[in-house]
Amino acid sequence: MIFRIVTATGLMLVASHAIAAPSKPKPASALVITNAREVPATDIAIGANGQTVRIKKPLAPRAKTTLKLPKMTGCQVAIAATFPDEASVEMDEFNVCEDNTIRLTD
Repeated sequence: MIFRIVTATGLMLVASHAIAAPSKPKPASALVITNAREVPATDIAIGANGQTVRIKKPLAPRAKTTLKLPKMTGCQVAIAATFPDEASVEMDEFNVCEDNTIRLTD
């Protein structure tokens, strides 16, 4: 009987520790950006923690690139992209802890 009580108490302690300590999500260190449009993306900027990183040259249609992010404490970044056909993309809150890929579409 004492063995069962000790075993049950041990299992409850292990289970409560696993539930009480969720791991903190880790932000991505880079984003994979795909231009799925038929026109090049002339400017792509990612803002995080007061810093902005940009691609160095236009991203061709149907092309893909990887953009290294600055060191971050949170998961949210802002994304802006412009195209020569006067289209633009703006996202104020993109969670890089959940997803590290961006696909620019029409």
